[in-house]
Amino acid sequence: MDLRVVPPESWGAALQYFTGSQAHNVRTREIAVRAGLKLSEYGLFDAGTNDLIVSETEEQVYDRLGLPWIAPPLREDQGEIEAALDGSLPALVTVDDLKGDLHSHTDLTDGTASLEEMVRAASARGLSYYAITDHAPNLFMQRMTDEKMLAQRERIRALQAEYPGLTLLHGAELNIDPDGEVDWDVGFLSGFDICVASVHSHFTQTPEEMTRRFVRACENPHVHVIGHPMARLIGRRSPVDADWDEVFRCAARTGTAMEIDSFPDRLDLPSDLIRRARRLGVKFAIDTDAHAVGHHRNIRYGVGTAQRGWLTPDDVINTWPLDRLRAFLAKPTP
Repeated sequence: MDLRVVPPESWGAALQYFTGSQAHNVRTREIAVRAGLKLSEYGLFDAGTNDLIVSETEEQVYDRLGLPWIAPPLREDQGEIEAALDGSLPALVTVDDLKGDLHSHTDLTDGTASLEEMVRAASARGLSYYAITDHAPNLFMQRMTDEKMLAQRERIRALQAEYPGLTLLHGAELNIDPDGEVDWDVGFLSGFDICVASVHSHFTQTPEEMTRRFVRACENPHVHVIGHPMARLIGRRSPVDADWDEVFRCAARTGTAMEIDSFPDRLDLPSDLIRRARRLGVKFAIDTDAHAVGHHRNIRYGVGTAQRGWLTPDDVINTWPLDRLRAFLAKPTP
């Protein structure tokens, strides 16, 4: 940890100097040098006289360098300088833009809170819609049955009357089998409002096998979101390997969203793959994957990851009004 103390009047320059990557910092200092200036954590100075020009706010520093203010998540030297110069910086998605959460669990499977407690937490967040997506039966340790899932659907319908401002969606987190199949037949799947499909096993398939697995899942008209696509657990499980460009092209073609899972040990998709997917036309869902009431607070980590991936509200399906979301969920048949 590097703790740097600066005078209050140098706050803006110090914040700019120490926020973002070293590569971004190098680029801004190069711009300063070409303009006959010198940039440090104490301010922007005239290189000849060493007179202070600006230092109090980040906006002043960027403006004197001929740039608009660049949001901290973009400061990676991944094209943000060029976008700033040509006026194409994105208006990044924020937590306040989110109207819904499309992936969460209750104590019916591996959650620790009841359906009522999770819905209450979603309502407290000010959401407009909220999906309950407990695990499907092929994840055997969850002991899910058709009867349990149908009973939950009835409980959700009854609970809806208590939350007129929050539309409750009944969904499931399906398991993508090694061959790309998912739980339940078409008839049963058609009863859900939304289905998230995730890899929960066979993590060591070859890239070719894993790519086919994801492509087949995306082509399923009842799969709306691919959950935590890399299946990684940071520090505990390596990500699966696939031809991600091929997966993303298929997701764009079939209208299947890629999830940005907000759990701190997932942050999946990561920002580099988010940028690749966005360029190929993919839409995204920023979800908590909450298994407890406290997990709702994790949403800020998913949003931060999405910001590093240059996402705008229009890129994220759960910022959309419910009618637009429902239209997206009505996937075309491949």
